[in-house]
Amino acid sequence: MAVRSKIVFGDNEAIVDEGGFLRVVASGLPLNTTGNKQIIYRRFLTLNNDGTTIEMTVDGSTTPQRFTINAEPEKDIFITSLSFQILGTGITLGEDFAGSGASLTNGCRLFYKDNVNGEVNIGTQLQNNFDFIRLCQGNPAFNNGGDGTDTGPFIAPSITSSGGGKGGSSVADGIIPVLDVKSVFGLAFGIRLNANTKDELVLEVNDNLSTGLGVGASFNIIAYGFEIDRNQEG
Repeated sequence: MAVRSKIVFGDNEAIVDEGGFLRVVASGLPLNTTGNKQIIYRRFLTLNNDGTTIEMTVDGSTTPQRFTINAEPEKDIFITSLSFQILGTGITLGEDFAGSGASLTNGCRLFYKDNVNGEVNIGTQLQNNFDFIRLCQGNPAFNNGGDGTDTGPFIAPSITSSGGGKGGSSVADGIIPVLDVKSVFGLAFGIRLNANTKDELVLEVNDNLSTGLGVGASFNIIAYGFEIDRNQEG
């Protein structure tokens, strides 16, 4: 005996085609029910999630230093991209980190943690500038045109010290690789930090970055995405 059913929502009715298949449309957003509000999200990773210390040029050689974004009590956070900034006069793509002229010994570790999967590595042993560029699959690349300030592909020359939380104390060359989480890893809504959990996104510094870097050195990360406030009326 056939069972007939009808699916409706307001004036919208589900459609079944001639093959008996239910027609659906893939959504570009997570489930958004009444009472949920999506809000744009932009935040620096900060030391132990203190909300203030964005500069990652610290000494993590003895005790690893953790720069994090932690889950919030009432908001789900979806991180869709990460913008890295590594500055230092004379920065190169070879054996160098932030103009130091050498790769890091241990390297940085980028990972996230959630209740289901535990710690999930995004990048480990990130020891030099090119390691970060490769993690981001070469996005973005620069071509400085071969003039007097040319530093070659991927490197932006003579960035000033003002604006946008750049960090650094003077003009310096730099790289700004961007990790597009959706396109690189196929996570439709990015990295999710669930509300009222211990979920977190972490950049771990395992070397002494407080000395030996190039003039005007700076290292920080901005996370972009959106958040859903579960308690805000839509």
